[in-house]
Amino acid sequence: MKTEKINYGYTTEMGEISGFGGGYENACRSMVIAALKWCEENPKAKLSYKEFKGITGLTSDESPDMKKMQEVMLKVTNNDCTGAMMQACMSHVMFIRKNGWDKYRSEMVKRK
Repeated sequence: MKTEKINYGYTTEMGEISGFGGGYENACRSMVIAALKWCEENPKAKLSYKEFKGITGLTSDESPDMKKMQEVMLKVTNNDCTGAMMQACMSHVMFIRKNGWDKYRSEMVKRK
C-alpha cells in the first residue's frame, strides 16, 4: 500500500471518473482527493466493502474505517452525491491506495 504524501491533482489530460463532466465530475474528484487526504491521516485504516454484480450505486459490508472515509467524502459534497458517485470514487481510492498516484494518473491518461 502506497502512503507517500502526494499533491493530488487532476490534470486536463486525465480522463474523467464519471464521464459526466462539469459539477458532477468535480464532485467526484473532490471526493477522491478528500478520501486520499483522510487515508494519509489514517494510514492504518482497514478499508473494505462489497459490490453487487450488475448493480451500480449500492455496496454493503463497509468496514468501520470505510464508513468514516465515506463521511469525509460526503462532507466535501455537502451530502450531495449519488450511490454511483460514491461507489466509483471508492473504487478509485482503493486503486490509488494499492498502486499509488503515479500509476493511477497513468491509467487515467489512457482513459481520455
